Amino acid sequence: MSADFSACRAVAERAIESVVESEAIFSNDLDVSAIQQATSALRATQLRAADLEYVLRTLMFDLSQQLPPASVPRLDHSDNKDSETMRRILALIDIATEFSDSGVTDASLAFTLLEEAMDMVSVAVACLIFGHIEKRAPVLRRKMTATGGKGIVMLKMCNSLLRRIPHSTMSEFAGRVQLFVANSFALSERSGVNLRGDIDNAVVAKAQDVNEKDDEADDSEEAKKQKQLYRAFWSLQECFANPQGAFKPAASDEGGTGFITAATMTLDEFRKPTTSKSAPIQLDPTGEEPL
Repeated sequence: MSADFSACRAVAERAIESVVESEAIFSNDLDVSAIQQATSALRATQLRAADLEYVLRTLMFDLSQQLPPASVPRLDHSDNKDSETMRRILALIDIATEFSDSGVTDASLAFTLLEEAMDMVSVAVACLIFGHIEKRAPVLRRKMTATGGKGIVMLKMCNSLLRRIPHSTMSEFAGRVQLFVANSFALSERSGVNLRGDIDNAVVAKAQDVNEKDDEADDSEEAKKQKQLYRAFWSLQECFANPQGAFKPAASDEGGTGFITAATMTLDEFRKPTTSKSAPIQLDPTGEEPL
């Protein structure tokens, strides 16, 4: 068994190198033909699916451990050792994605490898890997459900990643992960529907009181419109926090407006073309303009 494993691992390593050399990992879409050509020898071994998955998982484990914790490898053609390792990881992800999609292995293999890799690398490296996942999303999401199979593995991977991401400094990355999960399932998916209509309105952003007597000198029509827009915009926050409040026909006693009126006023303001009183910036085409 050990001899067979070593031989199959060597074949898998050559397949990874072939995918890297074909530069299929830099493609925006999964290059199925290039991957199938690179893995032809690996397919010819006729390994059982479970044995093949074990070989690929051990390769992912070893590659992930080769990246130092503080490493932020580049994905270009750099000869840096960490960059070469990173390219091999992405090539292995593409191979696992194609094998999962074509039925060579279990459908959840790609996300299983990704979950294990994400747990071993730094958040900065995980961000690079996740960028590759986003490009392969159409294939990875194929035949995915939230109640079983690769959908469960994907949710576990993303939830574990969200717990590690520092939201104060990498909020954009956290948002990308959340959007990936949200776009992976239909809006009607039961696990994502608020069946009981629970509302958390403990913290609602509210407008500061606008006192009409604060600036009696500025009683222009424009100033009145700005104050009215201010109240309308912030009244929307209460409706977003408590959607049932959007159906109240009457305005509040504090001078607020109804949801439709406030939303129309706010959207109309956003649709207005922006103007600037500053002189346009003239850029030197040579790039030598003073800063």
